[in-house]
Amino acid sequence: MECLGPQCAAMLLEWIRTQSESPTISSGEGLGPQARQGLLWKAAPYQEDAPALTTTAELEGALEHLRYAVFRRFQNQLTRSERSRLDNSIENAFFKIDRYLLRTVEAERAAHESEVDRLREEAREGKERVERLRLQARRAELKLAQLTTLTPETFEEFVGELFEAMGYEVQQVGGSGDEGADIRLRRGDLFAIVQCKYHKRGVVGSPELQKFLGSVHHNHAHKGFFVTTSTFSLAAEKFATDHPIELVDGPRLVELVTQALGPGARREPEPSWF
Repeated sequence: MECLGPQCAAMLLEWIRTQSESPTISSGEGLGPQARQGLLWKAAPYQEDAPALTTTAELEGALEHLRYAVFRRFQNQLTRSERSRLDNSIENAFFKIDRYLLRTVEAERAAHESEVDRLREEAREGKERVERLRLQARRAELKLAQLTTLTPETFEEFVGELFEAMGYEVQQVGGSGDEGADIRLRRGDLFAIVQCKYHKRGVVGSPELQKFLGSVHHNHAHKGFFVTTSTFSLAAEKFATDHPIELVDGPRLVELVTQALGPGARREPEPSWF
């Protein structure tokens, strides 16, 4: 039956009133009269320009923002302006969270302090790691500019710093009794050795790689890196493709310094006056 006008509105209001007074909810069993659907999100959106946090939901939103900001700041390649913006955002979020927790009861403060401390430690370690990579990259770039004047010993140091900046644990060996390994590397479960050949002229041939392969097996290494300032013969390159040996020649060294060392080794993408 079609319903029009005030009579229909009155019937609708009466139906709504009746439903609100009903002691049960027809769509579920065992739910009391006060049952309500739970909220999917507990956090309120974080407001960068807000002077302070005022509710627990805003605190949760600030923590979510902080987790993302710390991850993005220290796990990604960023421009200088992006780094500066995230540094300010992280510092601002920590400040507002600390002020909010000081005003809360002890139980709520204790429930969040461990998470805040963890994020603060993660940010501190991230800063130290980035700064360490930056310093290593600058030293490597300086040595790269002086590559033609390095001694074999300083070339080994240069290669060791290069691999350290790439995330390896580095042990310089060299000298007599090195068993064909100038440097030993570890990263996770990977164990590798490095042989450094500082040649101003000449080409590294397959006989040297065959001898190096014996060192790889003798050291029970998963992989070997043969690093030289010169180049490799075609026979040497073909030999390396069939064995767990990676070749790093002069041009490849330049690529590693400028690309694989992370944010500290890359030139800023914007002008210095930006």
